[in-house]
Amino acid sequence: MCGFIKSLSSKTENFSILKEKERERIYSQLQKNLDTDNSPIVTTQKERQLVERVENKTKINNVNNVTRTKAYLEFFNRNPEIHWAFLAHMVSRNGGYHMTDLRGTLVGGLLDEEKRVDLFHFLEHANYLIFQDAYPQLLLYEESKQNNSSYFYLLKLLHISKFMYTAWEYFFKTKNSAFITYSLITNEQNYIEKHLFSTKGIKSSLFHTLAYVIQEKLGFTHVIFPYKRNLFSTNYSLVGLEIHDFSSIQKRINIGKCLYSILFSKKYYKSCLKFATNQPHTASRSDYWPHIFSLTSYNSAKSYSPPLEVAWGNIQNKSPSTVDWFQDINQIKDFDRYLSYIQADITKNVVSDVKFLSTLNKIIH
Repeated sequence: MCGFIKSLSSKTENFSILKEKERERIYSQLQKNLDTDNSPIVTTQKERQLVERVENKTKINNVNNVTRTKAYLEFFNRNPEIHWAFLAHMVSRNGGYHMTDLRGTLVGGLLDEEKRVDLFHFLEHANYLIFQDAYPQLLLYEESKQNNSSYFYLLKLLHISKFMYTAWEYFFKTKNSAFITYSLITNEQNYIEKHLFSTKGIKSSLFHTLAYVIQEKLGFTHVIFPYKRNLFSTNYSLVGLEIHDFSSIQKRINIGKCLYSILFSKKYYKSCLKFATNQPHTASRSDYWPHIFSLTSYNSAKSYSPPLEVAWGNIQNKSPSTVDWFQDINQIKDFDRYLSYIQADITKNVVSDVKFLSTLNKIIH
């Protein structure tokens, strides 16, 4: 994974998704944003009510992985020009799978309870933080679209980064879907870097625990998108990436761009969307492979993969600080650089990992 990103970088370093004059103008505006003061804005009652509605809707949908994942897809169905929302939906599905793996037979049996809980809390908080920051932006865009008038100046009241104000204003005028997707990918990864990965103890402990080693080294860090090769396929095939070194922010951003290129490719988009539409997300891997995974632990012929509501209860996440991650123009240098990945089907790879983990569990237990 790291190797392909390194080799791709040299081919794409001079390829921006923006025209050069647009690029210069956007970077100039971003620099101006950094130089502006942080004085409060004066709002009307109508504007305050709008902000309150956005906050309430975000809170309602930010209960757990299932509610977030559903909210992303519903928004995308209303606003298909916001590609990021569908990408977020599919990646959030994967987040749910990793959460329930910790209670399933493939991974859960290899970890003690303390490590399972620690890793779940990490995954859940990352999922929560991204939604908490991104969903209000989506709702403000929808309000702006419906009223044909920009409300992005209200992002400040929602503690959204200055970086995104410029991004949304540009998108509102140009409808450049790739640009706003790249912007949101850059924002979300910098956001969790600031509010999660930089948290004391995360990098020094989590990424060196047995839990992380197992998930990274034993192959269960795939981000998978189910699709059907043809109309007559009985089972879903998988396309996606195997993730390594998730602690690197630039690699996470590159992964996001590559996943975007896969999901919205002509080969996979329609089939992936059909899967997402037809199969409600439960966070169990039986959603896409019921012939291999079972929702219940009573079926000994299959690997147990519980739904989220059975695996974990809802938890109260701590609200992040309101400090803006965007402090230096170098943080977003080349965020607009194009990156794609032509990925072959990885179904056999994932099946091989499942068989390996099943065998390992039998040996241990």
